[in-house]
Amino acid sequence: MSGPIPIEVQVGTMRGQWPTFDLLSRDKGSAVWRGSLKPILREYEVEISYRVPSVLEMPILRHQPRVKVLSPPLKPRRNDPEGILPHVYNDGTAYPPLCLFDMEAREWTPWMLLAEKTVPWSIDWLVCYEGWRATGVWSGGGRHAGEKEV
Repeated sequence: MSGPIPIEVQVGTMRGQWPTFDLLSRDKGSAVWRGSLKPILREYEVEISYRVPSVLEMPILRHQPRVKVLSPPLKPRRNDPEGILPHVYNDGTAYPPLCLFDMEAREWTPWMLLAEKTVPWSIDWLVCYEGWRATGVWSGGGRHAGEKEV
């Protein structure tokens, strides 16, 4: 495939691999899904939104899927060394997008399938979140924006 994966392929793959996710909206180059994931302890309602970048949009790797946990609400841990809520993009909204991968390390590109990368990474993030809530330790690794990779 010469360009990013088309939205119709993303939609079809999500439907085939994650049939419990509802397609809420779709247009020429974007889609929004909502569904439930249960990592270990709880079931979470999540929303995945994605817009396929055009090859003219630079840098193309900055266009990424956005995953938000809608319910139950993510609970912060005050005075935690990882931060109030680790590995999210604090955009000032009630449902901050999850930080699922290191964009600068090119761990995700528009040539990957959401069903095969984004959904499993969301489950992994939720496992790490549940562990962090219980222990105060984020086991998922990663780095905060602006930090050098360790």
